[in-house]
Amino acid sequence: MPPPDTPRTEPWLVTQWHSFFNAWVFFSRLPPPPGIRFDDALLNHSSRYFTWIGAILGLMLALVVMAAGTLWTWPVAVALMLAFSLLLTGAFHEDGLADTFDGFGGGFTREAVLTIMKDSRLGTYGAAALIVTLLIRWLAWTTLFEQGLSPWWALPLIAAWSRFWAISTLWTLPYARDDNSKSKPLATRFGIGASVLALVPVIGLVWWLSPMQLLGLVLGALLLRALLNRWFMRRIQGYTGDCLGAAQQLQETLAVLILLAFIA
Repeated sequence: MPPPDTPRTEPWLVTQWHSFFNAWVFFSRLPPPPGIRFDDALLNHSSRYFTWIGAILGLMLALVVMAAGTLWTWPVAVALMLAFSLLLTGAFHEDGLADTFDGFGGGFTREAVLTIMKDSRLGTYGAAALIVTLLIRWLAWTTLFEQGLSPWWALPLIAAWSRFWAISTLWTLPYARDDNSKSKPLATRFGIGASVLALVPVIGLVWWLSPMQLLGLVLGALLLRALLNRWFMRRIQGYTGDCLGAAQQLQETLAVLILLAFIA
């Protein structure tokens, strides 16, 4: 196998195919098709497909909650949907949320925060963050579906939306670690072209929103992004993969609450 940065003379679409499934394997627990090539060069480019994978996973969750909703009440259906979400991603983003809150809550220096974030054990701050965000999402989605919101577009929209704003951290913040963390290859090459490609599934799904709903979501996402980026820079002078997971979870929670404020 050639070194990761060795140029390949293959069609652009072939490279994007491999890059997409590098992201597919990194951000989910679903198997790729046979013949996919995995290397750091492809992973460098795969973050642009984070939103696409979110939209696909969101559609799967919509099918689950709609099917469960025909058999049980919405609270049970949403609980099953959230459980299925954890299975699809291996609780990947929830793990980032817990590690971030454990590190930022328990560390007093940059080095201590980064050390705690690498610890696989769950602490009080992380457990509290998980419980609160999961409870809010369960209550909010249950209320939205009881109010008649269609899950088939709402779930993929919020899944893609939250991932776009999480990955937008790469626009402005440096990578905080000096080691070879598995998330480090994602820390480069996220420019204008990648941003536009990442926006495609979001733009394709926002048409079900009213102008006021869209404005509320944009303002909320921008405010939360600014607060999180300031928090990340102040505590660790950058971001880590755990920070991206925390940003995704918090953006998703906020987006669901904003939709609920408009609809309920």
